[in-house]
Amino acid sequence: PPQGYLRWDGIDPAPLIELRERVGEFEKPKFFNYKQKICAHSRNDQVGCNACIDICSAEAISSDKSRQRIVVEPHLCVGCGACTTVCPTGAITFAWPRPGDQGAKLKKLLSTYAAAGGRDPVLLLHSEQAGRRLIEQVGREAQLASARKGIKEAIKGLPANVIPVPVWHTLSVGIDLWLSAFAFGAAKVAVVVTDEEAPQYRAGLDEQIAVAQALLSGLGYGEGHFERLTAGTAAEFDAALQTLARPAARAPMPPARFAVGAEKRATLELVLDHLIEHAPAHQDVIELPARGSPFGAIAVDNNACTMCLACVSACPAAALADNQEMPQLNFIEKNCVQCGLCASTCPEDAITLVPRLLATKERKQARVLNQMAPYSCIRCGEPFGTQKAIEAMLGKLAGHSMFQGAAIERLKMCSDCRVIDLHTARNEVRITDL
Repeated sequence: PPQGYLRWDGIDPAPLIELRERVGEFEKPKFFNYKQKICAHSRNDQVGCNACIDICSAEAISSDKSRQRIVVEPHLCVGCGACTTVCPTGAITFAWPRPGDQGAKLKKLLSTYAAAGGRDPVLLLHSEQAGRRLIEQVGREAQLASARKGIKEAIKGLPANVIPVPVWHTLSVGIDLWLSAFAFGAAKVAVVVTDEEAPQYRAGLDEQIAVAQALLSGLGYGEGHFERLTAGTAAEFDAALQTLARPAARAPMPPARFAVGAEKRATLELVLDHLIEHAPAHQDVIELPARGSPFGAIAVDNNACTMCLACVSACPAAALADNQEMPQLNFIEKNCVQCGLCASTCPEDAITLVPRLLATKERKQARVLNQMAPYSCIRCGEPFGTQKAIEAMLGKLAGHSMFQGAAIERLKMCSDCRVIDLHTARNEVRITDL
């Protein structure tokens, strides 16, 4: 439950007794920062990304389409950070510790371990509550087992190359920090899941792990570098730890030198640049899972597209852009967050999302998805739209009683010429005449 709240099952009086003792005030921390400008939730009354709303177990996040944003109730927020992990743009981030602080911590851990001669480091991310208790329990039982001479015990304790990293909540660290840890030298990153996590947290965690692993596999780094470790009894957890200590071999790669920044997308770009540069062998196009992917392209049906460019105004990440010189739809793939706002906004249903990573230089370059010949005004000759859009409009309104004769011809004019033609026409009925 959120800080300051208690859960009562209707039977056990203990929470009610505890509630009676809670008198006074406490400072409720604000766990999150939010930037509406890069939020991909809503544009032009259309809903795109709902990842943070769907994963919040405290139901502290809701939609506010009127202001094209999400709303977080800070009193209900428990600070799990799950929303920051699934957010594709980084619009919502964990306030403390900040991503840069977490990145510096992981970088220092791994560099110190390597300087001491350590090999195949495995980062074990666990919560500061149930996860820490479980690790301490395994350690105590391992000590007791070693004290019993001549008795072979099952509990062996934490392996030497497994580095426990406590975090406020296991989902407060996401794909940007996992991939950064791998680039810094980690052979594997494991996330310990206990009974603290809600079911949707586990599903969201699995989706993010699938995306991260697909990226490394497609770049030729092999399999098994990210894992969700579900904790049960101490003996089961210990057995999982012993297996975890034998990570899959990773291709040689110099440790990355970049620093994790406050912006999630900027950090991911730095990671990808490093991983692509040192990739053993990679495909130019890496297919990613449809759910949870923060990277991808869009496919445009040029037969259906009328170049209305509604998708350009809907894109929150500047992945889509027009051309001031001619009717043209341009796309920069590295900016695409796969929110789906362009697809839901398109009136012709001409856009389809393509989750993938383009591991070439073209990922950062603008490319043309569609272009058309401009339609010129029949009165002044100036272009004011696309030929396909005007022809489609004329076809839909040809049989309408309000668009006959001169009225249908005015649709072929630019806005200025329509006004001029309306006021100079001799047979036009004017309000002054009436």
